[in-house]
Amino acid sequence: MRLAELLLDRLNLKKLRFLFLSAILISTCYFLSLNYLSSDIALQQGQFAKSIAFIALISILSSLFVQYLGGGDKGLKMVFFTGITPFILTLGCFLFFVYFPNLSLVLKVLAGLFNFMLLYTLLLLNNVILVVESREVNIPVYRVAINWVQIVLLSVSLILFTSIFKTFFQPLIQVVLITVSSYVFYQYLIWVYSNDKDVRLLRSFESVILSLANTLLVGWGAGLVLFFAAESFLRGIFVASVFLLGLGYIQLYLKNALSKRGVWDYLLISVVFLIILVVFRP
Repeated sequence: MRLAELLLDRLNLKKLRFLFLSAILISTCYFLSLNYLSSDIALQQGQFAKSIAFIALISILSSLFVQYLGGGDKGLKMVFFTGITPFILTLGCFLFFVYFPNLSLVLKVLAGLFNFMLLYTLLLLNNVILVVESREVNIPVYRVAINWVQIVLLSVSLILFTSIFKTFFQPLIQVVLITVSSYVFYQYLIWVYSNDKDVRLLRSFESVILSLANTLLVGWGAGLVLFFAAESFLRGIFVASVFLLGLGYIQLYLKNALSKRGVWDYLLISVVFLIILVVFRP
């Protein structure tokens, strides 16, 4: 009994909640995708909408609940960012399982584990930011958290954008979905950095303009790839590279380290993937 108590204390109850929630949400996405794929074709659109509504309900409410138990700020930002970001991630996971059904079981398991670790990392990241906001003082792990935010957002965007290009939605709606999600991600990035004492403080209007400018660039990239007869995966990679350009620009801007060389480094990545998109045809 004593050993079990020591083990639970070592693992940290908060982290166990995040692990359990991540496993539940990713497993739910997988089983909902199986149910969708096995349903009658005539009923699939209705089933699709119900699945997304259910994922939104459980991912948002459960994420808010575990973050509430973990302490931290309980304001509007908590409700928005710590609720909507896990939903977008789980939505991308569900779309991936739905629109890539021919992958082998091994690849599906690996994809599930990758999304599981990604969601767990996102929940930890959100919790760190909330604790920092409530205490109004930086903690050592905060520096680690902000170093991970770009990796997490880029990974989520790659899965989500690739899957959106596979959906049955009209091309214009696909572009709108990618554009809106990009804006949320950019605002989330600014929120994560807002507690860093070493970056410039942005007014609400300034953060909106900064996010919107980079969002329009992503929307342009999403619209551009529609003119190429390419696989959705290549389209998703290119748009994700444009999204990365925006992430890099915002980070450099916040750190007062904006330079032509820094922007060109990110821009070069987008150019490389654009060339790949043009050269590799299905």
